[in-house]
Formats: sequence, C-alpha cells, structure tokens
Amino acid sequence: MKILHVADIHSRDKDIEEAEKCCDFMVDTAEKEKVDLTAIAGDCFDSRDIKLDSRAAKLIIRTVSRLADIAPVAVIVGTASHDGTAPEILEYARGRFPVYVGITPQLIDLPNAVVTLVPQPTKQFFNQGDIQTSNEAIAHGMAGLFAGFGAQAAERGPVPHILVGHWNVSGSKLPTGQTLTGQDIDISVDQMMLADPDLICLGHIHMRQQLGDRTFYPGSPFPLNWGENTEHGFYIHTLRGRKLVSSEFIQTPCKKLCRVSADYTKEPMPEQCEDFAHQLVSEIVSRECENAFVRCDFTVWQDEAGLIPKDAIKQLYLDAGALDVDIKINAVPRETIRAAAVLEAETLKDEFAEMAKLRGEEIDPETLSLAEQLETVPAEELLKTIAEAA
Repeated sequence: MKILHVADIHSRDKDIEEAEKCCDFMVDTAEKEKVDLTAIAGDCFDSRDIKLDSRAAKLIIRTVSRLADIAPVAVIVGTASHDGTAPEILEYARGRFPVYVGITPQLIDLPNAVVTLVPQPTKQFFNQGDIQTSNEAIAHGMAGLFAGFGAQAAERGPVPHILVGHWNVSGSKLPTGQTLTGQDIDISVDQMMLADPDLICLGHIHMRQQLGDRTFYPGSPFPLNWGENTEHGFYIHTLRGRKLVSSEFIQTPCKKLCRVSADYTKEPMPEQCEDFAHQLVSEIVSRECENAFVRCDFTVWQDEAGLIPKDAIKQLYLDAGALDVDIKINAVPRETIRAAAVLEAETLKDEFAEMAKLRGEEIDPETLSLAEQLETVPAEELLKTIAEAA
C-alpha cells in the first residue's frame, strides 16, 4: 500500500503560482506512483477567512478532486488561525474515490486500511483553568483518545492502521533549527503509540523530519517565508501488510531560497566596495545559491548605512546566477547601544560614566568620586561629612 503524505500547503493568492506548480507536481507524482491513499495533514489554507472564489481556494478544491480521481483522500483540519473550518468545503470535492474530512477525531474504515483522523487539539476544549493544568488535562485526554482508536482499529484485524494528525511532537525541530519545548500543545511519540499505528502522518511543523521509526513531518511543499530555506516536498510511504517498508521524500520543483546575513556592528565593514561585493559573491557560491532567490540582511550603524553598495552587490549576485536579490538593511543608532550600556551599568559611578559617553561629554573625576562615595560610604558617615561641609 502506498500513501502520499503532504501537509501545510497554506494556499494563498500572493504566491499562488508557486503553490499551483507544486500541487500539480504532487498530483502527477500520485498518478505515476499509483498511490492507494492521500493523507493531507492539515493547514490546506493560510486563512480561515478564505473566500471560495479566490484562486487559493479553487486550487485546493481542484487538487483534492484530482487526487480523489486516483485514490481516497483523507484531510484533517489544521491550526484554527489558518484552516479554521474552511476544509469542510472539501467534503463536496468530487472524484472517483471518496474524500474524508476530519473536523473532529474519527476513524475511517477503508477496504485495505484503517485511518484515524485527529485534527489539532486546542485548549478551549480542555479548559481546566491555568495553562499547566490545561496541558496536563489535554495530555491525559489525548492519551485516552489514542488508546480508544487503537482498540477500534484492532477490531478490524491485520490491516495497516494509519494515524493522521496536526500538532507538535516533543523533540521536533523548526526550520530555524531550534527544538520546540511547549510553545503549543505537545504530544509525545509514546502517547501516539497508544493507538498502535503502523504509520503516523503529521503536519504543523514546516520542516521535513522523522521521529522514531514511523512518525513523519513532510514540512511545507514550498517555502512560505525566508525562514524556510530548507528542502520542501512530500512523502510516499509504502506499507507491506502492517510493516512500513519505505518512506521516500520527494522534493517539489519549488523556488530555492538563499539567505545571507552580516552584522557590521560587531565586525568591521569591508573598506572597498569591490571587496564588499566579492566577499558576498564568495558566500553565495559556498551556499549554492545559483538559480535561487537571494535575501541579504545587513545590520549596520545608522551613520554607515549609506556605505553599503547595494546596486553593486545586487548586480554581482545576478551575474553569479541568482534569479532575484532582496537587500534589507537594519540601521542601528549608536545611541541605542550606548543607552543600553547605561541601563546595564552596575554602579552609580559606571552609570555616570556611560551617560557622559552617550552625551559626548567629559565628566569631572571628582563627580565620579562622589558618586562612588554615595554607594560605598556608610550613611551616618556621609551625613556627618555633609553637616561639617555646611
């Protein structure tokens, strides 16, 4: 049995051409591979308020209909702020095979498999007061839910059991590389295994990864922002009986992203424009950004922002094979850094000294001495000195 596993399409009009290209490639692959099921693990749409006459909505409806001409399609609702209840419309998509939409947890009995659909759990359904109590209630509730579906699937006999969900799994990683640690509701692999699934198809994390021996995130089929400069695509999982024998990740023909950055408030800026630009071209080659969309992020002092040769940098990137170049400059006022130094000063003497630097003034050594005395000399002795001076 072959399962096409995709998630987080986030169809939206602003990059509809990219979405159409990747969805068409996915359907063509499904037809070529003769898949037996397509699992769409949430976030088909980028906005719960999507208009039905938009190109983004029409693309998803058309894609699901084409996939349903090949094999059954199972879709679940993803994040409330993205999908909302918009995927309900997909129940009306028509093809040779049925389309199942998981608005609430449910089990689907197919001729050659059992599929459990579990949309993203939300805290509003487990309102137990404070956040920690809610998370514990959700963890307990989800464990019971998985165990219940596992018992139902076992009644069907020795056919594959596929779990489709949309949530964070403890230990999963974001495209930026950090590990998720409870930002949303976390569900562990052990909890999911209470359902005794042979394959777990997940969505929500936009980075392709495998957790354990049968849990997969395909990531998004194309980059949705500059933070997602990783590989993009979908999985074709193959089951033989109840044994997962292979999981092939297939990359879509999406646009390549290359993002480079430099902070010239921490390192010196190249003295010559040519050196500046050539340094960046060297970096683009090392990052294999040919035929890619390039984004340059530079942090510089505000008074040096005009020294960056933007036109020269852009042209050299284009000459090196980039498709387009976007240069963003974050100009930092020197006063901002200096003001931070005032706030970070540990003593009154140091605060006076930093304040003088900020204002470009010289401070009298006697003033610094008096500031030090205010914090170090006992109050009684200080009052005595003041009285004698008066």
